[in-house]
Amino acid sequence: MKEKFYITTPIYYASGAPHIGHAFNLIYADIIARSQKSKGKSVFFSAGLDEHGSKVEEKAVLENKPPQEFVDEIAEKYIDCWKKLNIEYDGFIRTTSEEHKKGVYYFFEKLKNAGAIYEGIYEGLYCVGCENFITEKNLINGLCPDHKQLPQKLKEKNYFFNLQKYLPTVKEKILNNEINIFPKSRRREIISIIENGISDFSLSREKVKWGIPFPDAQNQTIYVWTEALVNYLTVLDYPDGENFKKFWPADLHFVGADINKFHSIFWPAMLLAADLPLPKNIFAHGLFTINNQKMAKTLGNAIYPIDLINQFGVDGARYLLVSQFSAEEHGDIKKSAFKNKYNSDLANGIGNLFERTLTLIKNAGGVKKTAIDLSIKSAIEKETNNYRLNMENFKLFKALENIFSLIRESDKYINAQKPWSLEKGEELNKILFTVFETLKEIAISLEPFMPEKIKIAKNRLWEIENGIIKEEKLNLFPRIK
Repeated sequence: MKEKFYITTPIYYASGAPHIGHAFNLIYADIIARSQKSKGKSVFFSAGLDEHGSKVEEKAVLENKPPQEFVDEIAEKYIDCWKKLNIEYDGFIRTTSEEHKKGVYYFFEKLKNAGAIYEGIYEGLYCVGCENFITEKNLINGLCPDHKQLPQKLKEKNYFFNLQKYLPTVKEKILNNEINIFPKSRRREIISIIENGISDFSLSREKVKWGIPFPDAQNQTIYVWTEALVNYLTVLDYPDGENFKKFWPADLHFVGADINKFHSIFWPAMLLAADLPLPKNIFAHGLFTINNQKMAKTLGNAIYPIDLINQFGVDGARYLLVSQFSAEEHGDIKKSAFKNKYNSDLANGIGNLFERTLTLIKNAGGVKKTAIDLSIKSAIEKETNNYRLNMENFKLFKALENIFSLIRESDKYINAQKPWSLEKGEELNKILFTVFETLKEIAISLEPFMPEKIKIAKNRLWEIENGIIKEEKLNLFPRIK
């Protein structure tokens, strides 16, 4: 029986078109999923949309559309964008779907039966943009720091989740790495939040119309983010679906640092109450700014994936988004640097190495199998082993460093050996075979990152291996002027 691997991405608010922040997460997860599949694992990769809540309802009103019509249009934009980015998810869940509602009701019934729900009154500040309650100490000049808007003052009846009952167990499982939160800085953040004291949280909202009605309660809807978390179950057809039985628990929740608390504290506590296994790994990746500013429509600095695809191609866009900086850290993206990076890494790096090697092989009339030159063999093995280790630990930025180190080694080797100056014979063949085998390793390593272009490259390598030599250039990544 195949080993299973279940990776999830956050479901994004259906309030506008997807930007590169959303795309980064999906591309990163797609690369991991493809890598896991290449190892022979049975993989399930989930994506989706969070379509309820007051923020979505407000957007629909502004566009003079019923909420369902509004989110249907947004869903089309996301699905189209992920298709164009070559994202191969296995399940796309929408929280307005009947399958999701059914699973949410079953899950909340489990919480109720466990005695994890109680009635109470919430009084405090609420930011519609965050779809979350916010404390005064987190305000800047009286405004939400993220959305730059005045929060609402609310006093309403809510149903609460008894977090205190499960918090000690959650903390224990984090400390013993049963719930493995990484990087370490995010793990420390979560432990600090728990140790500094954290309140029970609301499971419902009063007077919010656009949402799933709270079971057996008038004028209450299930709080949007609490039912959104259940998507990781409902996308698997929880509670009775074969996918649920096969793939739960999640092997990796891949989320942004801004929703770390929800996934690393609240979600495990809810799962404990529902008597379900806990996720194994939670990777809370860093967030990025654009030219040192938070990305937002209102600031006019949002970058959209379709624009990158139009300029750099699908694989170029995928590469540029995951290669800016390590996902463990926060970072800044400068749009003006995209072209230089594309030309440097893809056109002059990967593309040039493939092109010059294939030209040398064509001029030599092909290449025959022989022993790899020992002068570069150890470098190939070292970088390949490091690449595999980094991929297994979801460190894609470091894995790319390993690939580009191998590319540089290959270029140095070619320049040192000067195969163009040699006559046909065993010495030339050994050099060409060594570089050819290195190219095969590079192609295998790059395939999860840029599947479209590498499929073309691998086909050409296969042809050469089978004695088929073509005149036309591969032209993987044309230089952009």
